[in-house]
Amino acid sequence: MASTGRHERTERLALLALACAVGVLTAAVPSLADNGPHRMGAGPIADNCAACHRVHTSQGEPLLGQTQTALCYTCHGSSGTGASTDVEDGVGYSGAGRSGENGALRGGGFKYALIDSANPSGQETGYSDPNGVVPVLSEGQPVSSSHSVDSSKQTAWGNGPISAEVNYGKSIMLRCGSCHDPHGNGKYRLLRPIPTESGGSSVSIADASTKVYTTANYWQVADPNAPQFIEKISEWCAACHTRYLSSTSYTNSGDAVFTQRHISNQTKQGKASCIQCHVVHGSNANDSEASAGGVHSLVGVPAPADGYLLRIDAKGTCTMCHK
Repeated sequence: MASTGRHERTERLALLALACAVGVLTAAVPSLADNGPHRMGAGPIADNCAACHRVHTSQGEPLLGQTQTALCYTCHGSSGTGASTDVEDGVGYSGAGRSGENGALRGGGFKYALIDSANPSGQETGYSDPNGVVPVLSEGQPVSSSHSVDSSKQTAWGNGPISAEVNYGKSIMLRCGSCHDPHGNGKYRLLRPIPTESGGSSVSIADASTKVYTTANYWQVADPNAPQFIEKISEWCAACHTRYLSSTSYTNSGDAVFTQRHISNQTKQGKASCIQCHVVHGSNANDSEASAGGVHSLVGVPAPADGYLLRIDAKGTCTMCHK
């Protein structure tokens, strides 16, 4: 009996060793440094897990030490020092630990932004102005609009197929991880190919060769270090805002709400794309009460007098191109 027991234990140990070897071999994938701790391919022993996750004492999903937004803000918030990007205040730094020179984040901020949205300028270039200027403020202003990151349910305007019935879009839960993959994926700004709950198609945007998070001109939206960004970003935005994306203007789409839509899929600086008119995180631009309704629709889309993530106040975005 004792001999049989030893034999069984030896077999179990051999199987365990084989399983460990297979685990090491399958987990040892190449490591892509997306940025900071968000790295694709952590290897068989990922020591960084405990920085965000708690196995038995988590406070948020999935096993996070805090709620997702609070956790992200420990590095990327106004009082965090773990990242050079302060997405709350819309400020980026050139050095680690909030050192070096600071500048205005390309995507604005969730609470404050530095977009001088009241003072755009540009050349008289007909229907589009690739060389326009939207200056940067020296001090952040409270945002008038922002994407939600607090896990609340928000209307994804235009989400879903063309509909003859009035339908503004489904309600989805938004947080940082809805758009970004915190574990790293080798894509531009860690963008998920399909934002969670969007129901959209997969769109992968290649990572930038050199990462530059700040700007001195909010009208210059192309990223020279990531050629695919401006080529694909409208398609990516349309994963949630499906019915906004259009290759033509002044054409009846058949939708009861998003009927005649401005062209939005152009792929050059200064041309009509989602990112040319809007920032991603939050904007301090303001829309006038008189013009707010027309930005979306005249058939009852709720339209408060805010900026809709615009780069320029009111209809300044329109006149930047339509002289």
